[in-house]
Amino acid sequence: MKPIICFLLIFGIACNSPMKSNKDTDADSSSAIQEGASQNAAANPSENAAGGTANTGSAMAPGEGQSNVIKGGTEPVSGTLRFKDHKYAIVSKGDGTGRSITIAASDLKGDSSKADSTVIRDVKGILQKTSIEDLDNDKNPEIYLFTTSSGTDATGSVYGITYVNNKAFRILPGDVDAPSQKGYRGRDSFYIQQRQIVRTYPVYSESDPDTKPSAGRRTIKYALKKQPDGYMLKEAK
Repeated sequence: MKPIICFLLIFGIACNSPMKSNKDTDADSSSAIQEGASQNAAANPSENAAGGTANTGSAMAPGEGQSNVIKGGTEPVSGTLRFKDHKYAIVSKGDGTGRSITIAASDLKGDSSKADSTVIRDVKGILQKTSIEDLDNDKNPEIYLFTTSSGTDATGSVYGITYVNNKAFRILPGDVDAPSQKGYRGRDSFYIQQRQIVRTYPVYSESDPDTKPSAGRRTIKYALKKQPDGYMLKEAK
C-alpha cells in the first residue's frame, strides 16, 4: 500500500511542476535580452538603436565650419571657421569707401578668451563667403575671403591669410586681380576644388548688353604658391 501512495504523491508533484515549453523559454530569454538592452541604453544614452554612437555635440572635424557669412542688415558681416584646435572669428565692417575684415584666431585647447587679431584694410567689395582650406598641403590653415563689388559689373576679389606656426601671413591675390581676358565684365563665381580656387564668369562679345552674355563661360584655376616674399595665388596652367 505504501508504494502506491508514494507513486501517487510523486505523480501529483510532477503534474503541478511549472515546467516550460521551448517557446516559453525563448520568450523569457528574449525578455531578458530586451531588459539588458534597455538598461544599457539608459546607462549609455549616446548609443543609438543600430548599435553605433550618436552625435552628442562633439567638436567639429578639422576643416569643418561655417562657410557662408551671416548678414544682418546694417550689422557687421560675420562668420566662424574651425581648423583642428583653432577657431577663427571673422567680422567685416564698413562701407565701400573704408571696408575692413578682422580675423580673430583663438586656441581651443588653451585660453579661448584670448584671440590674436589680423585686420585686412581697404577691402574691395562686400564679403560674400569664407572658407578655410590647406591648398598647399603644408598642414597649416588658410582662410579665404570672397568679396563682390557693388557696381554693375559685380567684380569678384579674393583675400587670404595663412597661419604658419600660429603666425598670420597675408596671401597676395596675384593673378586673381588680373583677369585681363577678352570678354570679361565681372559677375565672378568662386569655389574651391581639388586644392585650387576655381573662378568662373560669363564671357561677353563686344556688342553684348550687360544682361546678355553670348560667348559662354570661362573657367580659371588658381593654386597657392610660396614666393620669396610670401604667399601668392597663381594661375594654374
